Amino acid sequence: MTEDEFIKRWHTDRPMYEAWGNFVVERIVESTQDKIVPVSVGLFLRIPPKPRLKADGSLLEKAFYRGKPYADPYEDITDKVGARFVVLLTGDIKTIEEAITNCKEWDASKDRDFEEEQKLNPVQFEYAAVHYVVRANSDISIGDIVVAKGAPCEVQVKTILQHAYSELTHDTIYKPKVTATALMKRTAAKSMALIEATNDYFTQVVEQVAASLAPDKALTNELSPIYRKYVEREPELTRAEALILEAYDDVPREGLTGAIVEFLDAKGFVAERIAERADAKLLYRQPAILLVYFLASRSRGATKAKWPLTADELRPIYVDLGLNFDAS
Repeated sequence: MTEDEFIKRWHTDRPMYEAWGNFVVERIVESTQDKIVPVSVGLFLRIPPKPRLKADGSLLEKAFYRGKPYADPYEDITDKVGARFVVLLTGDIKTIEEAITNCKEWDASKDRDFEEEQKLNPVQFEYAAVHYVVRANSDISIGDIVVAKGAPCEVQVKTILQHAYSELTHDTIYKPKVTATALMKRTAAKSMALIEATNDYFTQVVEQVAASLAPDKALTNELSPIYRKYVEREPELTRAEALILEAYDDVPREGLTGAIVEFLDAKGFVAERIAERADAKLLYRQPAILLVYFLASRSRGATKAKWPLTADELRPIYVDLGLNFDAS
């Protein structure tokens, strides 16, 4: 195959690869969302993922000028389209890996595994990331385009620190355009060692924070299905949820959700009021709003004193309960 024949075929196939790349990204994002609720994908992924098609020149260079022993350059190059998923910590990579390997619409093979490389070379500090190649396991119709069985897409999964490192070194140390000196390689290795150490420290901080927030998260997990049942809509967790639960973290948790259910059964209008306001007011889309109504009915003065938001946000709750907000 000549360069001209190669690029003509690529231009013909580009729409298919573009559709395939978008499909792969969408499926991974959908599957990831299911695994990280109530955290949103927008928070979990540090850079919005999007497919990238290889440029003509880059593709020709890889096919004809790298000296790689391709039997069929066009078919053997697996990153004609690719996508990267950037997370905060190395532990988060597993979540994306599960989304990749569990999809039934493609076959996934791991092209590079930084954990295995570290086991084989524990004293070396080099570029680290997870690379997969996913191939359609049957012809897939996407709109007016048919993605052919076997079409590849490369998926890279890395932390934001690994991403920063790869951006720094991509066109220097590991590319033939620049001859890497021993000093450059050593400096890069020190950078990767620092990145690994930083990731470990980040992980420790995240684990410590998670441990301190565990009781509040557990309460949110208990309140969320109650909210769905009584308010009849999906909660939308934001920082307001955490602020409310933190403000009332001295409330005994044992038997609390059971008491809230009894309260909602006895005062059916409470769920109705929440549902009425939920479309327009974010506060009423937090599961913790159930706790606020419950506490206000039991201890109006203490609830008001500890309220973390503005008085105007709390006042309607007291009105709903028939309580004098200013006198409480």
